[in-house]
Amino acid sequence: MILDRGPTSLYFQLKDILKSKILSNELKAKERLPSEAELCVEYRVSRATVRQALLELEKEGLIYRARGRGTFVTDGAGLKHLALKGTIENLITSGRGTRIKVLAYKEALPPPALAKIFRLRGIQNFFQLELVRRFRKGPFGYSFIYLPPDLGRIVSRNELTETTEIITFLEKKMGKRVHRASQTIDVGFAEGMVAKNLSMKPKSPVLIIEREYYANDGSIMFASLNYFRPDLYKYKIELTRV
Repeated sequence: MILDRGPTSLYFQLKDILKSKILSNELKAKERLPSEAELCVEYRVSRATVRQALLELEKEGLIYRARGRGTFVTDGAGLKHLALKGTIENLITSGRGTRIKVLAYKEALPPPALAKIFRLRGIQNFFQLELVRRFRKGPFGYSFIYLPPDLGRIVSRNELTETTEIITFLEKKMGKRVHRASQTIDVGFAEGMVAKNLSMKPKSPVLIIEREYYANDGSIMFASLNYFRPDLYKYKIELTRV
């Protein structure tokens, strides 16, 4: 099968094909997926494309990897994760009325999951922007923004003020708009610098939100790891029937 070479990225098309097979039960729970090499041949794509598609499916909880055995469909795939959609504009609007304080800007490695996404695109070095988000009740968010080197080198800490909106700032720097973002929400406990910068007691619960931002050609623009105080940051989504 040959994928469409149009504007939609190849890995995204492949991910959707495999996801459809999983959700339709064509690929059954605990069934082994074809190997990366087999998928490359079947869909006439590169190994990097296959790996990115599988990584996205793994992040959605639809597949899992067993070292030395292969990749398998998750038992109950499609039932454990709720996919919710919003807009980039909603995300930008949510930051209005808040203030940021930049704590550091330096070259650094992101967490393994984000590093893996960048590495699949051939990016090895990163710039890390560390900041605290505040509003009238105090700090509510502690964030790390990870930039690829071409973007990181043209960003200066001195350009960032307390009212800078990060997404639109980086869009202007890159000369292109964010087309879509992938977001994962988890829970954890505030430790060390997270607890300190959010003015929380150690071991207090926190919301952990990872986001990757993509251009319309499917290339990753930047990513972020965010910690939020659940008593000051609420994530509300309106659901409707379709």
